[in-house]
Amino acid sequence: MQEHEYFNVDGPVVLAHRGGSLHTENTIAAFKASERAGVFSIETDVRTTKDGVAILFHDADLVRVAGINQKVAEVTYSEIASIDLIGGGRVPTLVEALQTLPLMRFNLDIKDEESVRSAAAAIELTMAHQRVLVSSFSEKRRVATLALLSKPVATSASSSIVISLWLCHVLHLPQRLIDIKLRGIGALQIPRAMYGIRLDSPSFISKMSRTGTQVHYWTINNPQEMLELTRLGATGIVSDVSELAVETLRKA
Repeated sequence: MQEHEYFNVDGPVVLAHRGGSLHTENTIAAFKASERAGVFSIETDVRTTKDGVAILFHDADLVRVAGINQKVAEVTYSEIASIDLIGGGRVPTLVEALQTLPLMRFNLDIKDEESVRSAAAAIELTMAHQRVLVSSFSEKRRVATLALLSKPVATSASSSIVISLWLCHVLHLPQRLIDIKLRGIGALQIPRAMYGIRLDSPSFISKMSRTGTQVHYWTINNPQEMLELTRLGATGIVSDVSELAVETLRKA
C-alpha cells in the first residue's frame, strides 16, 4: 500500500471521469461542475502538444471532440488553445487546471511517452504533489513520471500489475506476495472485467483491500452498479455522471 495525503478521505468516493458529463469532457467547466457536486477527484488525461505543453485531452487526435483531422502531437499549444470544441469550451493545460481548482484532487492518466516529462513539469511548477495521483496503463510511463518528481505523489497500478495481482489471487498465492506487488501503490483503478477476467469478485476486492489499497471501478454510470460495487468493498467509483454518483453514494 501507499500512505499519501491524497488518500485521506472516509467512505466510498466519486471520481469524475474526464471531469463528468454536464459539460464537454476535460474542460474547466466540466471540472468546476464536478467540484461543486462534491467529487473526491477529477479523473483526466494528459497529452502533449507539438511544443511540449501538457494538456488535458483523451484522444490522440482532434477528430471526435473538435472535428479536426490532426493529431494532438502535431499542433502547438497556441493552435490548440484557439479551438472551440464541438460541445463548447476549450482544451485546458494541466497547469491551468491545477491553478484554477487549487483545492481539487486530480487523477492523471499519462497517455503517451511525450507526456511523462510535460506532466511532471506541470506538477512541479504548481507544487501539486499532495493532490495529484499519477496513473497509466503503461508501467514504464507510470514509473518514469514518478521518477521526475521532487516529492512523492499518489499512484495507482498499471495494467500489468493488475493482471499479476489477479493471477496471485486465482492461484491462491500467499497474501505477502500481493503485499509486495502493491508496495508504493495506493489504488487499483480497474473495470469490472478486463481481457476476459472478472475483477469484481468479493474475494479479489477483499484481498486487495487487506493491504490498505484503494479499489476504484470505472466507468460506472448506473446507480445500482455503484451501490453493488461499494457493498462488495469498492472504495471508489469513476463515473461520467458525477453528480448522480455523489448523490447515490451519499444515500447509501
